Amino acid sequence: MVRIIDDSSPPSIFNLESNQSIEYGDLIATAESSRVECLLPMSTWRLGSLTAGKWIDNYSFWIHSGSILVCTEETQVIHFSSREANATFEGSGTLIIEALENGGFKIIPLEVKGTITTAKGGTKELQSARLLLVLGSPSYFGDAYDIDLMLMLKSSRLINAYPTPLPTMGRIGLSVYKQDLKLRGKYNALIGDAPTNEKIDIWALSDEANDGLDVESLLQK
Repeated sequence: MVRIIDDSSPPSIFNLESNQSIEYGDLIATAESSRVECLLPMSTWRLGSLTAGKWIDNYSFWIHSGSILVCTEETQVIHFSSREANATFEGSGTLIIEALENGGFKIIPLEVKGTITTAKGGTKELQSARLLLVLGSPSYFGDAYDIDLMLMLKSSRLINAYPTPLPTMGRIGLSVYKQDLKLRGKYNALIGDAPTNEKIDIWALSDEANDGLDVESLLQK
C-alpha cells in the first residue's frame, strides 16, 4: 500500500493508484513491502519500502525516511534534501539515496558521471561504488566507504524488484565488472546507519554467506 498525504489544509490522505499523477509537495509514504516507480522528464525514480518523501519539483526531492533510487542517462542538476541535510548532484547516473537516523543521508552511486555539492563541503566528484555521507545543516561530507556492487545488485529491491529493468543496467553491469577486477579476493563491506554525526555503524560481511548475510563483525567509528 502506498499513501499520499496532500498539502491541503487540513491534509487529505488517500491511496496511490497505478498510473496516477502526483502533485509537487504531496508526501508519499510506502508501507512494508510496497514500492513505487515514477517516470519524470529524462529520469526514473523509485521509492523503496517504508519510505516517506516528496518532490519539491522535477529536480528536487526531500526524503524523511527510507530509500530512493534515481536514474538519469542525461546530465541533470538534482537537489536532494532530508530532515537535516541537503546536497546538489550534477551529472548523470544511477544513485541510491538513503535517509540516516541522524537526519542526514547517504549517497550510493551505482554508476555515475558527476559531482555532488554541499554548503560546507564544497564539490566532490562521485565515484561508482563509493558511498558518501551528507550530514548536518549547513551540510558537509562525512566519511566515504567502498561497497560491494555485486552484493548490492543481488540484494537491493530498488534495483531488482521491478518488472522493467533500469535503462542503465548495462552501465551498472560495467561498474560491477570493473570493481570485481579491482577487489577480487577482498571482503564485502556494507554500511548500516549513522545514529549521530560522530558515530557510524558498519557491518563487514563474508563471502560465504548462504541464507542471507553472514555478519562477521560490527565496527563503530
